[in-house]
Amino acid sequence: MTDQPLLTMVKKQELGPKPSLTTEDELLEQTLCMLCSFYSLADLMSFIASTKFVSLTSHEPPWIGFEIGIYKDHTKTIEFIASPTEFVLADSQMSGAFDGNIWRGMDHPALHDALKLWLNISMSEFQ
Repeated sequence: MTDQPLLTMVKKQELGPKPSLTTEDELLEQTLCMLCSFYSLADLMSFIASTKFVSLTSHEPPWIGFEIGIYKDHTKTIEFIASPTEFVLADSQMSGAFDGNIWRGMDHPALHDALKLWLNISMSEFQ
């Protein structure tokens, strides 16, 4: 583990009407309004798979969007939407990681691989 986080995540926007949330969901949403940092991709994936995050994003249609970024360079970001039926990554900076700059998938291993690809491409200038 390094002394500096690798990734950040923050609530970027509300995509639609806010559903009725539990108290725990409300608290997590408030926390995600501030920049959260993760020391590894595994840490971020563990958070995304957590019961609390799944509860917050378990509504259809998706109502909340996030921004995942590289800690070393906050200009390198990707948009992330989680719902019960799929994950979506939107690469508005057009890194070339995904066809059409959009990735859609339904499981955590595929999301991990997509984020790893984006991360490797986005961090190539640091190596």
